[in-house]
Amino acid sequence: MTVNASEKRKLPRFHITPSQFHDNGLKKNFSVQDVSMGGLSIRLVDKEDLPLFAVASEHQGIMKIEGLKLPCHFQVRYIRGSLIGGEWVNLNDALKSHLEQISHPKYLGQNLKAFELPDNKDTLWYHNPIGVDLLLYLTDSKISRWMLYIHQSFLSWEQDEAVCTGRALAEDEDGYAHGVVRIETRLIDYDPQVDHRLVESAVELIQSASIKEESTRQLILNHLKGSL
Repeated sequence: MTVNASEKRKLPRFHITPSQFHDNGLKKNFSVQDVSMGGLSIRLVDKEDLPLFAVASEHQGIMKIEGLKLPCHFQVRYIRGSLIGGEWVNLNDALKSHLEQISHPKYLGQNLKAFELPDNKDTLWYHNPIGVDLLLYLTDSKISRWMLYIHQSFLSWEQDEAVCTGRALAEDEDGYAHGVVRIETRLIDYDPQVDHRLVESAVELIQSASIKEESTRQLILNHLKGSL
């Protein structure tokens, strides 16, 4: 599967927790950092494995992702620190179908869950380990700002401002992991104009999300639909 540079930027890449790639040749398991219809990236724990993933080398094995174990085949395209980026080779039909299903906005919204932030009462957090975070920031108990991360894209709104869209790319450093939650620094890159396709996906996601307060859902939907 060949994907040009402009298409790669638009492909949703999402974090999977937990997800693993079992390399048939090396007979070892590796943690999957993110995955898309174009490829995947894996994180190496042991730096001694780095020579085994030389650029252009090919690897076949089994991907464990969202409850399924499916065969996959990829070619290494880049190395960034301990991060290995690969492009699919003849993407397996079953894996392709599964990726399409679990990356659908409705599926992402239905699996969005509220998490407590005991140290920050002015922030409400909804999280889906498949790369989705909704953060609601409160001022005087009212929502003054929100950010919605979908894969490596984001939408944001704050008082007296319109909805903005852009890309949020994780830095190459490993970040901090606590259980199934990984904390990373994201580099924010705003779009010059609102990405209407991203907004439409966000509308479908929020409509199906299990948000505690219906008024909160309607507030976000009003902001999103107002930007279309």
